[in-house]
Amino acid sequence: MLSRLDYSALSKGLVLFWAVWLTLVAGTNIADALVQLDVLPSGFTWASYNFGLVEQTLAKHGIGPGFAGFLFAGVIAWQIAALLLLWRAWAALVRGATGTAPEVLQAFVVSLALFAAFLVATEVFVTYDTATSHKLTFVALIASLIAIRGGESGPARA
Repeated sequence: MLSRLDYSALSKGLVLFWAVWLTLVAGTNIADALVQLDVLPSGFTWASYNFGLVEQTLAKHGIGPGFAGFLFAGVIAWQIAALLLLWRAWAALVRGATGTAPEVLQAFVVSLALFAAFLVATEVFVTYDTATSHKLTFVALIASLIAIRGGESGPARA
């Protein structure tokens, strides 16, 4: 049994982790959006409450809630794109693709770009409360990609 714990299993496990994690993150953000739209009750407990953070951050700079809603919807759309690509990458690995498969790189590029955008927004809006978690997620994504691609024999391909 332990002999099956190889780089292929590690690659599948890491991609599966990121797919599940980002699915949950997007889910709580979608729930938060539905609370804001009064589709779900205000006391709904499985919501991220990230919209309030975005709204407060923008309000400090004189930017209204309409733009906060626009940005929040954009984040959710980006998260959905990334999570779908991660699920596609995981499926490719399960079908026998290697960690150097284009699906894997594409999923990580989109996911890394999301957290890079969060870090840029941190500086633009001078709001450092979430910087640490975004930095750690960004680095963890890079480390996962290196582990996934580095474990494959032969040169890594883009």
